[in-house]
Amino acid sequence: MKNLSLLVMAAGMGSRYGGLKQLDQVGPNGETIIDYSVYDAIKGWFHQSCFHY
Repeated sequence: MKNLSLLVMAAGMGSRYGGLKQLDQVGPNGETIIDYSVYDAIKGWFHQSCFHY
């Protein structure tokens, strides 16, 4: 199986939301939405991740 990389495009202004929702703490231990996204991706198919802001 090939190694797959995940590219997270997290550069949105969040104008409708009122801030950067990707970095807001939403989990019980301060996890962010990006934390959950990367965790799920690594548990699935991806072996590494890269962020683009």
